[in-house]
Amino acid sequence: MFNIFELTQKDPKTLQERALKLAEEAGELAQAVLSATKAPGSEYKKQTLADVREEAADAAIVALSVLAQASASKEEFEAELNRLMAAKCAKWQEKLQEKTAGE
Repeated sequence: MFNIFELTQKDPKTLQERALKLAEEAGELAQAVLSATKAPGSEYKKQTLADVREEAADAAIVALSVLAQASASKEEFEAELNRLMAAKCAKWQEKLQEKTAGE
């Protein structure tokens, strides 16, 4: 997927450095959301939903690179990505169904 595994292998960051980068990207995403939604104290940054999308993509790429670095091979990365996304989305769907059933 977008050569993330290969790019991760070429990037010298440690797993710890990559996790810290993810935290940084999450902070930038939060800033963009606060600004785009005109949260008090954040309006001056004048960020838009386009900025939110860009920061979300940055965070997603770094998160996937963490998964890639924690995988022994491209095949394991792809298999784990598919397995985990299916399981996590199914769990999310289940929670949404429980919430709607309880209303």
